Amino acid sequence: MAFTFGKPSFSKIVSDTTGLAEPCYTFIITTKEALSGLCEVEEPLPPVEYLARHLLVEQPSWLDSFLVEFLKASTKYFAKPYTPEVLKSRLIHSVRERDPLSPYCQVTYTPTHLAIYQGQFTITWSLHQEEGLISIPDEATAGPKKAPAALWVKPPIQFSAGGNVVVSTELDAIPLSDAPSTLLEGRTENTLDKRRVQEAALRAKLALLKAERTHAEYVQKYGQAASDESESDETESETEDSD
Repeated sequence: MAFTFGKPSFSKIVSDTTGLAEPCYTFIITTKEALSGLCEVEEPLPPVEYLARHLLVEQPSWLDSFLVEFLKASTKYFAKPYTPEVLKSRLIHSVRERDPLSPYCQVTYTPTHLAIYQGQFTITWSLHQEEGLISIPDEATAGPKKAPAALWVKPPIQFSAGGNVVVSTELDAIPLSDAPSTLLEGRTENTLDKRRVQEAALRAKLALLKAERTHAEYVQKYGQAASDESESDETESETEDSD
């Protein structure tokens, strides 16, 4: 672990019990070694309680390493040597944030100061928490729904009495299912059969529309219907045979 402890700052704090000003030594801590975990509690819990009861109990090696590093950096400031065990017996934890933790959240505690006052060692922590509950957006905030797949086809081509082609410019949308087996799951057999018949009729309609469109293109190109040309060729062939 990497902890940096600044030089202790000296101050005096008036004791609530004795009314006397007593010395306080504060070390500023710089580190990226945060203590984190997933807070899974049924009811809101004070931040300091979760830190002391859960994180420091579940990850005791973190605190041991912290105290060892602190003693290495601060031994020269003490009149006599101390051990991690002695410091741990006199240790108090304080968290800046006072709001209770959410019932389900990811928490990160980072030590910022260590103060020595009245023989007690107090570590001050900063807290960061992120909500861990699953949130599904409402329809109002969700993105636009994807429109169902649809096949756009032209309506049947109409022929005037003079043989000219009259094509409607309006389009008709016929929705087709890309995966009927998926969309029809859970339906009754009668409903499935009825849907298959409807889809078959729809495909037949599309085939007819395609044939009519092809026929119209032929008339536009050659000036007559394909059936008229075929009948004319047969008539000529019969005349030649009779001669």
